Amino acid sequence: MVVVDASDPIPAVIESDATGDIKNIFDDIKNVTGVDVVNLVWRRLATTQNALPYLWGVLRPLYESGFINHQALEFQNQLVLPRLPKFKDEILLASGIDKLGKITINNILLSYNRTNTVNLIALQAALINLEGVKDVTLDQTHKKTTNVSLLPMPRLPAISDLNPAIISLVEELNSLGEEDGTIIASMYRHLAYWPNYLALVKIALEPIASSGELKRAIDKSREQSAKKALSLSKFLAPFPPSISSSCSYEIKSVLELFTRHPLSKMVVICGMLMEALED
Repeated sequence: MVVVDASDPIPAVIESDATGDIKNIFDDIKNVTGVDVVNLVWRRLATTQNALPYLWGVLRPLYESGFINHQALEFQNQLVLPRLPKFKDEILLASGIDKLGKITINNILLSYNRTNTVNLIALQAALINLEGVKDVTLDQTHKKTTNVSLLPMPRLPAISDLNPAIISLVEELNSLGEEDGTIIASMYRHLAYWPNYLALVKIALEPIASSGELKRAIDKSREQSAKKALSLSKFLAPFPPSISSSCSYEIKSVLELFTRHPLSKMVVICGMLMEALED
């Protein structure tokens, strides 16, 4: 039985309640990527029969080889991010965020920065692959970057776990730089353990969003990641012939939604927030 988080705006399997083949794939995703949280896009695909195993089967070699990590690092280095004011330690302390809190926040940002960047490029490559790009074996001479496991993160709270004021703050943050709004970025929910930090983030992001600078940066991230995805797509094995048209359509719809909206948006915002934390 698939357990879906009814409080989430889009259907998604609750990671802690996953069983059977879905749990095995979730565990494999975490082992291969070195991140102990399963990204929302995988949990969303798990609600459609065969969608998750088909997509992970196509993309797993790209993640396991480490080639996608090198491409993602190049992409991050090319991004020109709007600058936020530094969140100095004394400001964080005055907001009730101690040293351990700052370390945990930084680890959450690191985790989402890695997964969102890698997934943005890989999922765009899978979209191109769905159009029938010829299979080419991954050339092992290409540069690779090994996954480094990150520290465990606190449990991702469900929307229903948050009080109304925090939900409102998360939704307001999610609207910044957003063109759709269907998906609430999991990162904001993860950071909801520190509502004062979310409030600082909102104050810092609002002027950049209002000026249009944030949207321009997001548009640029889509353009640059699409170029990376196009070059990567030729290394992917084709989807199996047994995939049904309905399953293929569902995968395509989910990937278009996630790459167009939360992923391309959050690689920019997460990168900005990482730069804003004082070393």
